Amino acid sequence: MNGAQKNSNGPWLWIADGSTRRLPMSENPIFSSTAITLRQFDYFVHAVELGSLSAAARRFGITPSAMSQQIDVLETSLGRNVFDPQSRRSRLTDFGRAFFVQAAKVVESARQAMAMGESFGDGVMTVGTTPTIAQKLLPPLVYRMRHERNLDSVEVRAFTDLRELDATLEEGGLDLAVGPLGQAGSRLVHCFGEEELVVVCHPSQRGSFDGSWKQLVEAPWIRCGANSDLTDTLLREGARAGVPIRFAVRAPDVSTALSMVEYGVGIALVPRMALHGSARLLSVIRLSRPVRRELAVHARDKSPQVVKFLEVISDPELIRKFGVAGLLAARTSDREAPQHRPATPIGPLPT
Repeated sequence: MNGAQKNSNGPWLWIADGSTRRLPMSENPIFSSTAITLRQFDYFVHAVELGSLSAAARRFGITPSAMSQQIDVLETSLGRNVFDPQSRRSRLTDFGRAFFVQAAKVVESARQAMAMGESFGDGVMTVGTTPTIAQKLLPPLVYRMRHERNLDSVEVRAFTDLRELDATLEEGGLDLAVGPLGQAGSRLVHCFGEEELVVVCHPSQRGSFDGSWKQLVEAPWIRCGANSDLTDTLLREGARAGVPIRFAVRAPDVSTALSMVEYGVGIALVPRMALHGSARLLSVIRLSRPVRRELAVHARDKSPQVVKFLEVISDPELIRKFGVAGLLAARTSDREAPQHRPATPIGPLPT
């Protein structure tokens, strides 16, 4: 025997010692026919999700007849109809419904695999985070990654919308995400500290507020972004205090919001770390009930790059320095009960 031989029971494999064995189905190629393609899976899934072959054809920029032809090929390869022939392909068969569930998973897995191309590279680690964390917290971490963990290349991507950051991580477009993201059961999550959110105002207004929301609501607010988590937090705190928030300006990011505040346009809720090293003429309004949120590293898996990052950010001395510099708030168990304090001017924070 000089190769693989087949009989009616299935394929056989020739072994170097001259023996043969039949391959189990799991070792056979997934697609035994060259006719079936991932594109046909994609066409079928979109046709079901969009409600018709015509809508799916428009999505892919092809004619309905070309779409129908590819579905014909798919059904021929499967040996079954996925659409009821009597419904002009507007209704799935029982098999079609079951097949759609699996086909949708195949298409989603392929999409995630393709998304890896955005972040995968030789020694490149892609980190997603908020603009403020990217500017204030990541530089010393990236420095240590390069000089202590021999990571040559790091790409930092900033997201003003935490939902977009979370989705990009889930799709495989990032190696890890850093920020106030919610918990996810399938992820690796490492909490490393808390950030404090503060209200900032123009120095001329600092005597007008005692830190109560009933006073703060009287001022015009600067909104940070259209879908900012800071806006969500502000609205939640206002609702908790029973006061509505009045927005005067919508800024694209925290940095722009601070510029608006500096010119006396209004007040804004921002991460305290955004004020680190700032020379802006701003004052912090100490809230009667401080607003803090947990910061964590999120990753889909424990890759060597993720392990290196966790080693760096888990250094107790580095976390202590972040706290001294005002980049991180004290842990809940470490801080005293909040005190009522007047607004105070901001100067350079300790480095």
